[in-house]
Amino acid sequence: MRFHRMNVALVPRNALNCLDLAIRFYGRFLVPLLKLWAIFALPACLLVYLLSYYFLIEMKTAITVAWFVSSPLGVLLTWNTALFTFGETRGLGSLRRQFQPRIIPLLLRCLLDRSVLYIGPALLFYTDHFLTNMLGFLYLFFPGIWLALRNGFRVEQASLKQIGIAGQEENSHDHRTKDLISTHFSTLFWRGAWTFFFCYILTCVLFITFDYLCYTLLEFNILIGQMPYAFDPDNIGDPISNALLLISTDPRVLTVFTGFILLIYPIGRVAWFFTYLDLRVRYDCWDMELRMAEVSQRLTRREAAL
Repeated sequence: MRFHRMNVALVPRNALNCLDLAIRFYGRFLVPLLKLWAIFALPACLLVYLLSYYFLIEMKTAITVAWFVSSPLGVLLTWNTALFTFGETRGLGSLRRQFQPRIIPLLLRCLLDRSVLYIGPALLFYTDHFLTNMLGFLYLFFPGIWLALRNGFRVEQASLKQIGIAGQEENSHDHRTKDLISTHFSTLFWRGAWTFFFCYILTCVLFITFDYLCYTLLEFNILIGQMPYAFDPDNIGDPISNALLLISTDPRVLTVFTGFILLIYPIGRVAWFFTYLDLRVRYDCWDMELRMAEVSQRLTRREAAL
């Protein structure tokens, strides 16, 4: 690799820095990201609408759909972010260039990881027995959190290995990633929790804003427009109960909310990619390693030329 071709500097970044860089990345490649979002979000929203309209599903099923659909979306996004970060491409490129056959095994593996992680929430959401609910709650913490962090950088490692950076060669410290995760488990947990909380709040804020604009400007009712006397202080009890019912069952609310989950998800996923870079740079001196490898390659080529 060549450092003068890199588009993102390898420097330590805290959680806020990673989120800030992810938002800047989102804004710079807004159009390609929206196209990639549409490929996954539109079928997911259509599925949620049909399921909620004909089978009366609740919010938990909509979240389940978004959970699994976000997996291939995150793989493609992270893969192309890695290519751009290390100067292999100038941007995200066309949709045809983003989809490559070599990514298919990685997509399937990440879907399997998502399925294993979802065992805990499934026991909580879809069972009413106290014992199974307790098992699901315990599964969220162990092995749920451990599995999430253990496999959380699978795409990052695979994408960088594919482009010849941080592979499993003898001169690389990539094999130490698992040790770094174990050593700095609590730091990664809180950074992941903060990233999730930020994306959750941003999703809710944008959903409410979009809902209000549709109600006031377009007279299209999603949530607020379906609540009678929503802004009447004398009837505050009815709007709250009505809103809870609509949020959990209404097809339009579930569909739009699913779309916004997938719209904000790229920010968190790209921020997690930069968290991986920070982990390697901060605790593994990865920037120095790559620079020394680059100098070594230059000297080897010069010796061969002489």
